[in-house]
Amino acid sequence: MKIVCIGDTLLTAEMMRQGVEKFPRYTAAEYFTIGPSVRDELRTFVKKMETQGFDFIPLGEEVYTALNDAEVLQVHLAPVPARVFREAKELKLIISNRGGIENIDIKTATERNIPVLCNPAHNANAVAEMTIGLMIAETRNIARNHLSLMCDRKWYEFPPNAGRIHEMCSMTVGIVGYGMIGILVAALLAPFRCRVLVYDPYVTQDMAVGNNVALVPVLEELLEQSDIVSLHARVSEETRGMIGEAQLAKMKKTAVLINTARSALIDMDALYCTLKERGITGAAIDVFPTEPLPADSPLLELDNITLTCHKGGDTVESYCDSPAMVLEQGENYFQNKPVRFWVNRFS
Repeated sequence: MKIVCIGDTLLTAEMMRQGVEKFPRYTAAEYFTIGPSVRDELRTFVKKMETQGFDFIPLGEEVYTALNDAEVLQVHLAPVPARVFREAKELKLIISNRGGIENIDIKTATERNIPVLCNPAHNANAVAEMTIGLMIAETRNIARNHLSLMCDRKWYEFPPNAGRIHEMCSMTVGIVGYGMIGILVAALLAPFRCRVLVYDPYVTQDMAVGNNVALVPVLEELLEQSDIVSLHARVSEETRGMIGEAQLAKMKKTAVLINTARSALIDMDALYCTLKERGITGAAIDVFPTEPLPADSPLLELDNITLTCHKGGDTVESYCDSPAMVLEQGENYFQNKPVRFWVNRFS
């Protein structure tokens, strides 16, 4: 089979090559790179892709020439517009190395009976590790200690949790959303001996057996009992703004909120007011409605928040391991085995 791979600055063509070479199926391969060569410029590139979809940038004639006899197309951020399906007469499968599919014309792929596989799991471990780091950073004032010594040359306690720092083993951690990342977070919490609660209306008790977690039927119950609330849900009509003024009011005043998922899960104005008024002790936030975070953001005025630059999934492994992960799912498809993350499964 022939495969065409289109990489970018984050997930390079060389990473794709290393993945492809593990699979004897591919006797021919061509590799291309698209997008800015500087990582600092990639944020604008991705934003354009997410808002304009699969027509946000031309693919290039050399890519279409390579696709003429290609049977598999592997992409990360590269667009896959309708023209791909017109030009690639032999195409049998599209593989995406990311969870989002805004860059792919799914409608046309489905009309042509070409399956699209994605890989939302590629950065799951990275995000889970970042989540644990933010839990510890916020509850133990790690970032504030650093800034105090480095910037202010001061050695002191920090409001609003001065004098009442607790160890993780004494805490209840509430996980909102129990997909792949939520499950990994729960597993990573095991050595800390926390009590772990989970709220996810799509998860049954049988699905949680053996993971040392307790399912709660309603979100408010989790909010009321948890010392740390960590968000891992996807954004939908049901979950958009799921943490607002009313939900924040349900949390303990000593609790902290962690978000490494999507900013739209939280009413950020309500969070700002709650933190300013000490309604909860603190928060650690990695994702924001506008990125980069504006210099005049009111969040920067707060002394009870830890802010990071949307780096939860940004590790070497989350990119370089992805091609082999999703190509393995491609093997399952060709061998009529179960496939995870099949976007447009045909009836």
